[in-house]
Amino acid sequence: MSFIKWRDSFNTGVEQFDQEHHKLVELIDMMYHAIRDKSGKNITAKAWSDLMAYTASHFAHEEDAMALVSYPELEAHKVEHARLKERAESFRARIDDNDSDAAIELYHFLREWLVNHIQECDQKYGSYFKGAKELR
Repeated sequence: MSFIKWRDSFNTGVEQFDQEHHKLVELIDMMYHAIRDKSGKNITAKAWSDLMAYTASHFAHEEDAMALVSYPELEAHKVEHARLKERAESFRARIDDNDSDAAIELYHFLREWLVNHIQECDQKYGSYFKGAKELR
């Protein structure tokens, strides 16, 4: 069972980013299952590492594309991305310290952040990108 169920309302209309968002959902689900199933610290750490590496790559893709089309909310979007990275790292530190509440809080945080970020922030660039010649 998936931790996050994909909904059409998550689609931004920018195919590359929608595909990357699908992959983020998949990676969050993998990490969720690793922690839930108590798969061990190595497997959980690998799931976390894979998720964070892919997240960084996705954020770079979005930010580069936004810069290319002079997206007016680029700086605000960068701030949102930086906040996620910072908050996620604080959870990682708590999990490494065997804080039993951290894993549950992390599930909720990642799910809420991703869903809200896609629906509130990323949706804004969808229509903007449709009018940009550079991404056609």
